[in-house]
Amino acid sequence: MKRTAVITYAVTGLAVAGLVALAAPTVISAATSVPHHVKATVQGAPVMTPDPTSTPTSDPDRVIWLGDGISVKVSSLPRGCTTYSKIQIFDVNGHSYGRLVGEAADRGASPGATGTVSRDAAGNIVSYTAAPGDDSWSVGDRLCTNPLMVGRYNHIGTDRGDHALQPGETVVIRPDMNVVWTPGA
Repeated sequence: MKRTAVITYAVTGLAVAGLVALAAPTVISAATSVPHHVKATVQGAPVMTPDPTSTPTSDPDRVIWLGDGISVKVSSLPRGCTTYSKIQIFDVNGHSYGRLVGEAADRGASPGATGTVSRDAAGNIVSYTAAPGDDSWSVGDRLCTNPLMVGRYNHIGTDRGDHALQPGETVVIRPDMNVVWTPGA
């Protein structure tokens, strides 16, 4: 090999090694840091608070980020919702847990959702108590949350037509991260 080629390869190798050395602290920091929206609980299940959502515009292709890589198009929101939420079910050490991603918002009573909304001390919607004639799809629309996941988490029908709620039945909207969720229970 010619001397100039050897020098060129050596200089190139040193430059690449220098770039890797410069990038290493950033890569290591990103790989070992916990996102700002993840906390630990007593039982070891992670508690994730949603990243702030943005206010939708009239652009139907606009996306609202619920947090944790989950987004929804503005055009698929229930009419009148400016935010959206979804119950997410996940596993930790062989146990299932649920959490609310995004923020539920009460738009007021509507046909099929005339029951009572319960809030925690911080004002977050945590549950819904059904009135006669209520159904999980209408409750999901009223609270700007995904009705399929409300039905799945609360073990009620997820297809339109088999999701009627009994008067007085309480539906969890914001799952408690310290309570193990059991499928089909």
